[in-house]
Amino acid sequence: MGDVVTANVYADWEKLPGRQSEVKRLHLDPRFVFSNSRGPAVQLARTNGSVVTMAMDALEALLGNPEIDTFVLVSDDVGLLDLVARIRRHGRDVLWVGFQRGLPEDVLEADLDFEPLESYVQPSGAQPEDTPPSPDEYDETDTALDWEAFVLLLARLESTLPFVSLKYLKNSVLTPAHGCGSSTESKGELIRKAIQQQVIETRKIANPRNPNYDTTVCVLNRRNAEVRRILGAA
Repeated sequence: MGDVVTANVYADWEKLPGRQSEVKRLHLDPRFVFSNSRGPAVQLARTNGSVVTMAMDALEALLGNPEIDTFVLVSDDVGLLDLVARIRRHGRDVLWVGFQRGLPEDVLEADLDFEPLESYVQPSGAQPEDTPPSPDEYDETDTALDWEAFVLLLARLESTLPFVSLKYLKNSVLTPAHGCGSSTESKGELIRKAIQQQVIETRKIANPRNPNYDTTVCVLNRRNAEVRRILGAA
């Protein structure tokens, strides 16, 4: 894409001892921002510290370096969409880089050049959010759950939607009324138990918003005796 004029990396370097020198050896400029883990008061004031600093640096580069024709943003924060619009209004190009599975839909649906990091490296840690874990992770002795509210919910969704993705079910639909807590972890645990106890089944389909990536959908296992009982009673 041409010569790099400036390249910044944003982090609370006090919490990453030794990493700052690694960044400098890569000819990147480590920029300090406060993290979200320095106490509640600081967290409220500095939740988006890295995004604000990145945006200010980008605007300074935009106005002070007319030779820069392309900006590359590596982030998962939808707040930078306004920065993208401002850069484009000045006739410059923008490339957004990030892990596609972790990006808000607003970013994926925006009309911008996007490069998925999955093409180069897999994110460390847990599996992607909408990928069901292995059945080996479940406690097979936990069979006391009341599945009625969950089953009736999914039956209604299946009657009105073309498909129900695991991510949508967990992040947008489930409530404590369906047998889980209010946290994302509790909702994910309920889905994991539903898979283990064969209340639901999962499969991969092409993502209608981006056919290059699959999405995991869930369907009621209508062969399951408990599912048949609940639907029959309803």
